[in-house]
Amino acid sequence: MPLIQVLNASPSSTEKWRQLLAALTATCAEAMEIRPDTIRVILQELPRESWSVAGITLADSGQNESV
Repeated sequence: MPLIQVLNASPSSTEKWRQLLAALTATCAEAMEIRPDTIRVILQELPRESWSVAGITLADSGQNESV
């Protein structure tokens, strides 16, 4: 059973999450030639203060890395 984990550093709308879940599941099922009901996806949003690039948090850098 495949498990896909997605970490995101910016808030996303519920609709965007739904679209992402559907696309990830469909793509994985097609690529692996398995049933979609065997695929699990974990979506997790983390505070922008918890991510950094070159030692600078996304919150401090002003970068927008949303889904």
